[in-house]
Amino acid sequence: MPFISVRILEKRLNPESEQKLIASLTDAVVETFGAEVREHVWITLEPTPEHRWGIAGKPVGQPPNDPA
Repeated sequence: MPFISVRILEKRLNPESEQKLIASLTDAVVETFGAEVREHVWITLEPTPEHRWGIAGKPVGQPPNDPA
């Protein structure tokens, strides 16, 4: 059973984008492995708030020149 876990910034998701992402990822797996796997594809979306996602030692939502 293919299992795909997506970690993404919370603000990037809404009901429409969630549904589209799940459908697109499922379609990609089906295209690769065949239609018989569709019912066995699991997708999880793990939204993360900006203050809990860090890049280059700073939270994503923090301005680049902010020393905090």
